[in-house]
Amino acid sequence: MKTKNRVLYWGLVLVMGVFTVRLSANVWRLWKAGDRIKDAESGVRSQELENQELKKRLAEVQSPEFIEKEAREKLGLGKEGETIVVLPKIESEPSFAKASEGRQPNWRRWWKVYIAD
Repeated sequence: MKTKNRVLYWGLVLVMGVFTVRLSANVWRLWKAGDRIKDAESGVRSQELENQELKKRLAEVQSPEFIEKEAREKLGLGKEGETIVVLPKIESEPSFAKASEGRQPNWRRWWKVYIAD
């Protein structure tokens, strides 16, 4: 009789241990699911803000003022009666300095000026 009680006791401990482990695993999984939901909600909020910004930008780009500005600046177009003048680009350095120096880094050109002749 004593052996039967002991086997029953250890069997009950084993069943309760398995039950506890399974219950703990499920609780942990639910906890992590809540974290994933919070992350997804914050992602949705940031995407909604970005969507609003993009809608504002789209409305701005589709406005007649923006289209006219882009046509003038990038395409060189103008209204009827306007004369378009295109000026050549002005170089920042004289062409003889670029030709003699090549494409050397700035520090090397300074080195030549102060150290080497």
